[in-house]
Amino acid sequence: MSPSGKGTFAVRVNGKLAEELGASRISIEMDVPATIQDIIDEVGSRFPHSSETLLEAIPFVSGSHRGTTTEVQSGQEITLLMPAAGG
Repeated sequence: MSPSGKGTFAVRVNGKLAEELGASRISIEMDVPATIQDIIDEVGSRFPHSSETLLEAIPFVSGSHRGTTTEVQSGQEITLLMPAAGG
């Protein structure tokens, strides 16, 4: 179990989500322990116009796909990738 307190998380985004947020990287400070879903919810509360787009994001931590219930540690980078379609 992680110690309680505040933690800072670097969040990287791409595609449509980066356009909506106006940045490809943001920093989120929130209570820890935190899950990926907690971080997504915090991003959504700060950028409510992007809440629908966030539902499409695929979360990665340290380069590996992770489920939204995964607990993350302060200082870890969370990447929210938008699915890409090609033809």
